[in-house]
Amino acid sequence: MMNQEVEKSIVRFEAVSFSYHGQTVLENVTFTVDKQQMTYVVGPNGGGKTTLLKLIMGLLQPDSGTVRIFGKPPEKVRTRIGYAPQHLRFDPKFPVTVLDVVMMGRLQSGFFNRPSSSDKKAALAALDELGVADLARKAFSDLSGGQRQRILIARSLGDNPDLLLLDEPTANVDAHTGDKLLKTIRDLSERMTILMVSHDLGFVTDNVRSVICVNRRVHLHPTENVTSDSIRKLYDQEMRIIRHDITH
Repeated sequence: MMNQEVEKSIVRFEAVSFSYHGQTVLENVTFTVDKQQMTYVVGPNGGGKTTLLKLIMGLLQPDSGTVRIFGKPPEKVRTRIGYAPQHLRFDPKFPVTVLDVVMMGRLQSGFFNRPSSSDKKAALAALDELGVADLARKAFSDLSGGQRQRILIARSLGDNPDLLLLDEPTANVDAHTGDKLLKTIRDLSERMTILMVSHDLGFVTDNVRSVICVNRRVHLHPTENVTSDSIRKLYDQEMRIIRHDITH
């Protein structure tokens, strides 16, 4: 029974607290995310969303409490976690191609080795899945914002992860591009668990089962229970959210 519970709960936080230089960022956080569940992470700037992702990846250690990913400490399962940041910091004058960027997602498979033919094959497959295989030889610096987001997601698929973390994937793109990107992400959620950070409160779709609201404390809500009142408490101001079935 315990093994079945571990397999079902991909992400598990139990009484987790974390602080930077004595300032509490997350306090007594407890929640679980189940297998092949698409979950949104929302909250104000500075509320702790990025810290939450770093704890999941094992880049930070909690002051107290436990974080378990696939039933183990995060640092022991990093190869099963994919991560796409909002931006990739790079020198625009450096001649890196799209394929080069995507193959970076394979480095953890052999950090000190030259990319192999299987690395290239996996990178091309990820680009094809994101619908941007035709961009493989283009310079990354020449891409639009929406194209770059797709490339970063393709890079995060390098080792075929079971858990995918996306940090504001639809930020700085137009509405049409954002909608296409969300459709791609929903398709990915059919074979992996996805946590997606977003400031977009028009987030409710049939594919999103729950929302993690982060503002020092963390509350996990079923999608249908997210209301204007819960969002107002989270952001401490009036917010308007649009749902597919009702407007608040």
